[in-house]
Amino acid sequence: MITFIDLGPKPTVHLFLRVPVPLAGGGWSWGEQPTFPGALAKEFAYSAKECASLVHTYGRTITRVMNRAQVGDRFEIHAKGPVTGLTIGLREWEWSSELRDYKPVGEYMCGWRQAVKELYLRTGELIEDRSFSATAVPLPWCPDRIAMQEAA
Repeated sequence: MITFIDLGPKPTVHLFLRVPVPLAGGGWSWGEQPTFPGALAKEFAYSAKECASLVHTYGRTITRVMNRAQVGDRFEIHAKGPVTGLTIGLREWEWSSELRDYKPVGEYMCGWRQAVKELYLRTGELIEDRSFSATAVPLPWCPDRIAMQEAA
């Protein structure tokens, strides 16, 4: 029997790539990278540790798939909750001429507890009680299923 894999519940974290964008009056602010506007990825995280791992993994991956001309001298990966819009995790990377690679700078910012609290207040949902699980669901057009329906 052919099955379709349902990849569980809705994604719990949206990841964004932010780069320095010049301001009209001088200076700069974090903004979207033109090649990847909006959410870079929609992922599953059910704990602060999983969210931190996602942010760090995507940060390292960006340095491998995009070059310095595309990203610039610094960038950040920003994890936000899709329901609350709150920052769940944030990490900045900066180009290191000694390493000839990007390195994380500063500390990882974790907003998990506040985001989980706000999600519970808005929806009554406890995200930390959940986990990711893929389930097999039969497809309605499966030839075996059609044959069984015709025989009945």
